[in-house]
Amino acid sequence: MRITLEDGPYFTFVIRAETGESRLVQHDTDFPPVAASFGWPGQYDGSLEAIWEAYAFLDQHVGDTADDPGYF
Repeated sequence: MRITLEDGPYFTFVIRAETGESRLVQHDTDFPPVAASFGWPGQYDGSLEAIWEAYAFLDQHVGDTADDPGYF
């Protein structure tokens, strides 16, 4: 199944499945693994810098699709 990255409310993102189901991505520590699902080359080391790098990557890739790694 494919997933699509969408903008969410108030500095969040939404992952939407082909079936229409969605998941809100809102916690700081959720940004790196979701970004990795969409091809982020960074590595999450627990730092705030990595969280913000992942967030910036997601922000630049809204509308992208990827294979669902198991969110749905």
